[in-house]
Amino acid sequence: RDRLFASKRHVMAASDPAPETVGELPGFKFNLGHQETDRIVDELEQICKQVMMSAGDAWMSGASGMHMLCSTLGYEDEGEFEDAIKAPFNEFLKSLPHIETKIQDDNSVAHGKLVFRMKPLQPLAERRMYIKSFKITDRKDLWRVCHKSPSAVIEIPELEFEVGADSKRKIDSIYNHITAAIYNLSMHISAAKGQMDENTVEKISETVDSLNKLLDVDMPFTLRIHDRTGISEIRPDDRVETEYGGPAEEDPLETEERRHMEMMDAMGMEDQEGAEGDGEASGAGDQDKVTVSDVD
Repeated sequence: RDRLFASKRHVMAASDPAPETVGELPGFKFNLGHQETDRIVDELEQICKQVMMSAGDAWMSGASGMHMLCSTLGYEDEGEFEDAIKAPFNEFLKSLPHIETKIQDDNSVAHGKLVFRMKPLQPLAERRMYIKSFKITDRKDLWRVCHKSPSAVIEIPELEFEVGADSKRKIDSIYNHITAAIYNLSMHISAAKGQMDENTVEKISETVDSLNKLLDVDMPFTLRIHDRTGISEIRPDDRVETEYGGPAEEDPLETEERRHMEMMDAMGMEDQEGAEGDGEASGAGDQDKVTVSDVD
C-alpha cells in the first residue's frame, strides 16, 4: 500500500473526561486525554529529555520524578498529584508506552525502587515504515493505549476519516483519540459559523455523529495507524496486524534531538581539545621558558 500519510489536521486533547473504565491494560484507570494529565505527560517528557541530554541513558527514580513534577507543576504534595492522575505514579509510569521502567538492583541509593527513563527508539536503520491495523469489536477495545507519533496518521476506513500528523507525540486511549477528533470538528463548526456553506456544515456534522456512534461499538470498525517513522504502537498489541513498507524516515522530533546531541558532543570535543591544547602549551612553556635575563 503506497499511501502511508494524509494531509495535516491539528488535533487537540478531548475536552470531556472519559469514564473510568478499565480495559485490557492493567491499572489503566486514569484519563490520558484529560487536559491536566496531558500537561503532566508533556512535562514528564521534558524531564526525561533533560536527563538524556545531560546523563545519556541514565535512569531516574520514580520518587525523584514525582517530586520534580510536583515542584514544576505547582502541586502541594504527592497526594494531590496522584489524585490528579487518579493512580499511583509508578502505575502511571508503567502504562506509558514511550517510558520504560525497572526495579533497580545495583545496591545504589535507589536499590529496590522503581526507576524509569524515556524508552530508547529502535535505531533508524533497523526500523521500517508500516501500517498497524486493529479491529475494534467490543467497548473494552477502546481502552487500549494508542501511541501516535508526531508524523503518524490515524485512519478509520469505514468512515473514510483521518486524523493527520500534528508534529506532536500523542499518547491516549483509542476512546480519547476519537473523542478528541469529535471535539475538534465540533469546535471547527462553531468557530467557522457563518463562513462555511450549509452543505459543508452538514457533512462535518454527519461525520461527528458517525464518530459518536463508533463509541457504542454497535458494529466492529478498524483503526489504522499509518506511520512512515515506524514508532507508533497500540498496547496491548495482541490482534494488532502490521503491514510493513520501506525503510523508515526520521521523525522531525527525532531529528531535533539528534542534532542537539550532535551539537553537545561537538561542544564537548572542543572543550576537550582546548584543555589538551592548554596542557601542551603549558608543558612547552616549562621546557623552553624565556626569561628577561636570557633576552638581555
